[in-house]
Amino acid sequence: MSLSAANILVLLVFAFVARRAWIHFAVRRGLPLPPGPKGWPIIGNLYDIPKDRPYEVYARMSEKYQSDVIYLNVAGTSLVILNSAEATNDLFVGRSQLYSDRPELTMKDLIGLELSVVFARYGEQWRKQRLLFLQEVSPANLEMYHKPRMQESTSLLLSSLLDTPEDVDNHIHLLYGGTILSLAYGISNKDPNEYGYYLEACKDAMRAVSEVTTFGKYVVDSIPALQHLPGWLPGMGFKKDAAHKRTFVRRMIAAPMAFAKKKLEKGAIKSSMASRQLQEMQDDGSWSEEKELMLTEQFQTTRSLILAFLLRPEIQKKGQIAVDEVVGSDRLPDFTDEGKIPYVDALVMEILRWKPVAPMAVAHNTASADIYKGYYIPANTVVIGNSWALLHNPALYGEDVDQFRPERFLNADGTLNDKVPYPSAAFGYGRRTCAGKSVAQSALWLTVASLLACFDFTKARNSKGEEIWPTTDYDDGIISSPKPYPCVIRPRSETVKALIRHRREQEELD
Repeated sequence: MSLSAANILVLLVFAFVARRAWIHFAVRRGLPLPPGPKGWPIIGNLYDIPKDRPYEVYARMSEKYQSDVIYLNVAGTSLVILNSAEATNDLFVGRSQLYSDRPELTMKDLIGLELSVVFARYGEQWRKQRLLFLQEVSPANLEMYHKPRMQESTSLLLSSLLDTPEDVDNHIHLLYGGTILSLAYGISNKDPNEYGYYLEACKDAMRAVSEVTTFGKYVVDSIPALQHLPGWLPGMGFKKDAAHKRTFVRRMIAAPMAFAKKKLEKGAIKSSMASRQLQEMQDDGSWSEEKELMLTEQFQTTRSLILAFLLRPEIQKKGQIAVDEVVGSDRLPDFTDEGKIPYVDALVMEILRWKPVAPMAVAHNTASADIYKGYYIPANTVVIGNSWALLHNPALYGEDVDQFRPERFLNADGTLNDKVPYPSAAFGYGRRTCAGKSVAQSALWLTVASLLACFDFTKARNSKGEEIWPTTDYDDGIISSPKPYPCVIRPRSETVKALIRHRREQEELD
């Protein structure tokens, strides 16, 4: 080992001992840390960080220690898990000035996400980034720009499912990835060569982002100085992993923006977040790469919806009846129907609650030390809201929280029950709530209504004619999605087929 590497290790041990001594000093003054599993010397609770279904493990810890606030020490880094709506509201909303920062996740920076608005540190730069995005998803822009693009992408999904239903996974990815490419950069599916390339770039990058932003997955996030050690040392494999993932992230950010700039120069770009911001930068002379890197966001849920339809076909039938009563049989749903079909609203809320895309919300970080419910929370503590625990709380949503049941959001007369809380935890907390929430809600609403109006989803059968029960397993990460499952997708009628094809033809002519 080189002298520099040895010196770094000595500094790491010294820093760890100093931090632990400071924490214990505070505890000796009568301020206990929140309850949690007992750790080991030096590494603390490193091996208590769950690798599978962390949201369920932390929820069980909450029950075990009879506390909605759980504490772990991860190799010297303080980690607090909040397992209740009360705790997340008290800290992320009531004390937002202290709890709106993001932790310094070293792997996030190593793969090139240091300027991402989602993971940026709390401060003036973040406020500028968020303001930029909020302007783009304002109610006026939602109606003028975003909803027409979402309608176009949904029509493409319906048409694709009609032609090749066996490729449902790719079609769903096309729906959301394509919507984002269109909204953000003006990249249209009418440009097939560019479209496929950029879509794959988004898919690869988001897989990388999901992995590196899950706290506890990489030791370097708890011990940042490890990034300065030689790559040939044992345990330094994260360096190679980071270099590999960085290529995906840089391609996702740089390639679509280069497309938008090229089209803008030729005057041939569709209106988009990128084109409007790039034009503004040109007009006022404020063009900068830093501003370009502010223009990216994402979301996902439809495969969970189809899975729910397979598991509960009677719910699918109720949804179809509800849509038919409002839309009729001579047209397809559109945004003029939004808010007029309570059962679809309930389906949207239930899919957000049942299988949240981010069951463990993106981590927050404390700006300074705090005291909550008599517990001492050190400065620079990583604080994570367990969204899954909040959305599966029987006291809020009933004893059958593991079941997919949209009726929990409805009154007996079919109207929405405002006494059951909206599953807002699915979009994050406080000042770090997802800025694209309104776009995501509308996109999901149109998808649900359109799929119900157009298709029947049934279980696939094996060679013996027996139904294949779909798996309910999900891939873990900051973004959670169901593992592949087989299903059969058929149009509900010949009329529906004609309506889908007619709308698609009209949009291609525009």
